[in-house]
Amino acid sequence: MEESSLLKTNFIGRDGFVWWIGQIAQEKAWAKQAQGEGWGVRYKVRIMGYHPETEAELPDTQLPWAQVMIPGGTGAANSVTTVKYRQGDVVIGFFLDGDNAQVPVIMGAFANSVYRKSDDAFTPFGTPSGLTEDKKKPSPTVIKSSDSGDQNSKSAESAANLPPSQAKKQKKDNPATTTSSDGKLVSFACDVGDEKGSGKKKKSKTTKKLEEIRNSIQGFVEDIQEFKANIDEDLEFARDWIKDKIDDKAEAITKDVSGLVGEMVKGTFTELAPVLGQGLNFLYADVFGKTLAATGNPIIAHGFGVGAQTATLPAVSALADFMECVVEQVLGQLTGVIADILKSVADNILNFADCIADQTLGAVLNGIINLLNSGILPFLEGLTKILQFFENFNFQDFMRNIFDTVLGLLGLSKCLKPKENDKYGACKYRLGYGPVSSADIDLSKLIGGSNAANAASAAAEAGGFPLEGVQDIVGSFDFFSDAISDPEQFVGDPESCFGGFPTICSPPKIKIFGGGGEGAEANPILGAIAGVGLNRTGSIIDVKVTNPGNNYTFPPFVEITDNCGQGYGCIARSIIKDGKLDSIYVVSTGENYPVGEVTPLVVSSITIANPGFGYQEGDQVVDNLGNQYDVQIKSGSIIKVTPINSNDVTDIPILRVISGTGSDAALYPNLDTRPDFQGEVKQVIDCVT
Repeated sequence: MEESSLLKTNFIGRDGFVWWIGQIAQEKAWAKQAQGEGWGVRYKVRIMGYHPETEAELPDTQLPWAQVMIPGGTGAANSVTTVKYRQGDVVIGFFLDGDNAQVPVIMGAFANSVYRKSDDAFTPFGTPSGLTEDKKKPSPTVIKSSDSGDQNSKSAESAANLPPSQAKKQKKDNPATTTSSDGKLVSFACDVGDEKGSGKKKKSKTTKKLEEIRNSIQGFVEDIQEFKANIDEDLEFARDWIKDKIDDKAEAITKDVSGLVGEMVKGTFTELAPVLGQGLNFLYADVFGKTLAATGNPIIAHGFGVGAQTATLPAVSALADFMECVVEQVLGQLTGVIADILKSVADNILNFADCIADQTLGAVLNGIINLLNSGILPFLEGLTKILQFFENFNFQDFMRNIFDTVLGLLGLSKCLKPKENDKYGACKYRLGYGPVSSADIDLSKLIGGSNAANAASAAAEAGGFPLEGVQDIVGSFDFFSDAISDPEQFVGDPESCFGGFPTICSPPKIKIFGGGGEGAEANPILGAIAGVGLNRTGSIIDVKVTNPGNNYTFPPFVEITDNCGQGYGCIARSIIKDGKLDSIYVVSTGENYPVGEVTPLVVSSITIANPGFGYQEGDQVVDNLGNQYDVQIKSGSIIKVTPINSNDVTDIPILRVISGTGSDAALYPNLDTRPDFQGEVKQVIDCVT
């Protein structure tokens, strides 16, 4: 008996997953079911590759019944989601019984298109109409009367996917665009602090809010660039769409930071009150001393001292009254400032980098501080007699210290590095790609960058060359210049904060995160290489673990990326053993990953995920590339497989176990570069006790 070694255990859920595409047979073949005389939810389905294309060989009535996976309610507690497939619908599903292929299940269907030409008569695998003699008129389950499911003006009129300018005008002659969620970044609230023994402090609400804003900025940049890549941005509706996107995001960020502005105002007044109180004492002592020296009368000196304090009370009262409404005033101005920031980001950033979000967030924070400063500063002019006793008092610096207090930065070690906030699970996913690693926001670095940008703006103003526009408020950041995305103008390390497309695409890198542990490292191995020179691309056919790490409690996530973002589709999963990363196996090889140096690859070892049972001495393991393997069997299970020869490998070898009695072994090949020649292998001797 020759069997596949992968994932076959004769147990539903662990058996081989066999999927199919088929077509709902004409309704007369399942008429009683359609009329409610059958049971369950099922249809007769003709499956491509399994069933002949003519009724002469296999009538529709003899096709297997396919059960349906219900998308919603099942009928329990009178809650049900109705399924209404029609004849001719193309459906996709899988076989419950695997390779036996007798029990199909429908998972979903492909929507029909208005560009499909319906056949006059029903033919297997043709394009018939979904209407029958007794269903000439569309039912509520049919989208309009076009017999299709296209998302355009000829089928379902909806402005949900239109740019705002088009949606407002409701242009019926302009079809709706189909949007895709593939590649979209999804962020989750991820606060795993306070676990017993984790030693990790719970993040403040402010910190978590800033992380949410940073993630939303990344999504904004990616949405804008995706739109620009598909639409001529000089078109009127494109400009309107981008403007509306900027305005919506500016309002959302303003709402998100409103609580931070309130905390800033509260903290400012709380910290300023004792300063003013101490200043009043200094003022009294100063006036009292000078008056006493001039008059020699302490009673008169006391009166003058109290009078000096009393004269400042209206200014103190005015400041207190202003503090009650300053939040609303600042937020009213902040939305416009944020919109100007986002416009520069949208104009000058071609490719997202993490630092872009940090710079943008730093500019927003500077905007908050400087708007508060400009709003409160006039009220401080009436308090100069009090504040004169504090040498070099600078209200903006005072507020920045308040800001550090609000964010919890005081006492923060400068050497403290951000930790992974997804140590125990993924906090971000990219739809269609998988989990994405992330790190806690580095508040110290963020504030340092915003302070440096503000200082640059102040220096320019002091030199007589104030910065233009919003930069005068938020400071000088790199994203305000298109040089950030121009490799010829960009100054600095392109790996640091370059907002353009990489000039050289580097081979992909592996990021291992989650699982409760740390320290694991791995390198990808590429094969199926196409192209020449710098244009070579390939698939990831294996992953070599270079550092097993420590303290893993469950298999960590494996993220695979390249600096150009051109590779896609690779999915890899990890196996741990004794708290360490034991191996990583590739589920899907993907394609289009940049290729660096090409070296010959060979099968270096075999991972036994399942040893199986019932095997005997003499059973063989072979692959599709002609490699041979030495097989060690103990008590009917495969305990070790060793490569004997070393043919070059350019793709993942397909291993097969040839046995007359055994089953269920799951074997995965591990690849590595070809070692230096050490002579031909004459014999493999492996002593097993």
